[in-house]
Amino acid sequence: MADGLSLARAELIALFLESMLFGAFTVLYAIAIWILLYREKIRGRMRLNRMLFGTSTVMWVLSVAHLAVDVARAVQAFVVWGGRQADGAEAFYDIVSDPTEVAKDVIYITMTLVADSFVTYRLYIVWNRNRWILVLPVLLLIATAIAGYGACAEVGLTQNGNAIFASNLQPWIESFFALSLTTNLLATLLITARIMWSNRRLRQYRTKGAPPASHWEVIETMIQSAAVYSAALASLLGTYLANSNAQYICLDLIQPLIGIVFTLIIIRVGLGYTVNGSVSGGGTVSDRAHPGPLPSAGANAYPLQPVAISVSVNRTYDRASFEGFDSKPSSTTDVESHKVSPEP
Repeated sequence: MADGLSLARAELIALFLESMLFGAFTVLYAIAIWILLYREKIRGRMRLNRMLFGTSTVMWVLSVAHLAVDVARAVQAFVVWGGRQADGAEAFYDIVSDPTEVAKDVIYITMTLVADSFVTYRLYIVWNRNRWILVLPVLLLIATAIAGYGACAEVGLTQNGNAIFASNLQPWIESFFALSLTTNLLATLLITARIMWSNRRLRQYRTKGAPPASHWEVIETMIQSAAVYSAALASLLGTYLANSNAQYICLDLIQPLIGIVFTLIIIRVGLGYTVNGSVSGGGTVSDRAHPGPLPSAGANAYPLQPVAISVSVNRTYDRASFEGFDSKPSSTTDVESHKVSPEP
């Protein structure tokens, strides 16, 4: 161990930190679900809320499964194997082809793919459901799945201890990290560019004295989320390339961190809708429809320029239709003469 960190100690530290982040994720998940159900009740946007609800729930279930496997592995290492020999925990964690280790990796790969898939879906929605914008992200997503599950298969087939740093596994693992990072950065840049372009187009419809309406809050939230996930992936890739057992700590931390980043976006945007009653959190015009009085124009409204409307009335008398009835006068003059005020 060139870094001086034993494998058993790294796994124990990873379990402790993962438990803390999972607790934070659980709290944020509960808040996000409350926001989604509240908005669903008063906004009527069933489709998007169901998508967010389903994605966040799947992430939380995967995080529970990952933590449960880690706890089971800790019991197996420190209780069962540790009771047999002094270095039993180290020997157990050294077997990377153990089914529980493979299960952990599969859960992590699935969690990453769920997050990347939703980022791709969000890109598709922001770009007005343009299918061409999905070509490159979908290809990257497929390549990420191949690299991730391929690495899991290679890990399950290996027979050497601590073979996670073996040369035959490095191309699979490094490709997975790089592809996932590229997918997130590309989608974030494209979404940000689309929002900025739409915001620029809206400027021509605002009055000169109106405050500028901007979606910088949404852009800032998305950039911060991408930065957190990118920093975590970079740390994981760096520790792995350094052949350090600290990569196990980074790997277990990323699992709940993905869910935390996702739910933070829901909470940030959801509170923007619910509290402000406007589109400051980013959204479509349909999000503005809500019961009760309309909000007053503020910094987030779009005051429009006055438009002159010219209304002309063209009146046509069909003389032939009047002459067809004996009870009706035959000229416009007769019509006016019959217009008498009613008797009291």
